[in-house]
Amino acid sequence: MSEFEVVSYTIEPVEGDAQIAITIHASDGNKWEYGVPYSPDTGRFTFEELDVLATDFGDDFAEELEEKLEEAVRKVIDEG
Repeated sequence: MSEFEVVSYTIEPVEGDAQIAITIHASDGNKWEYGVPYSPDTGRFTFEELDVLATDFGDDFAEELEEKLEEAVRKVIDEG
């Protein structure tokens, strides 16, 4: 069972860097911020905190976030 609920979140590229910024606002008033580096050549990224987010916010949110992160990386590379 998750400890908090997500109120809102954003996923956006960091201009001038091979990185995606993630900001999560939680129901307890806290804000989580992450920078996820990716390879512009392969689109690969590592975001080890997904397990922590699954614990805090639930598996469904972690899966949704991972899908959105993959989409954001693909979009940035395609627009490259």
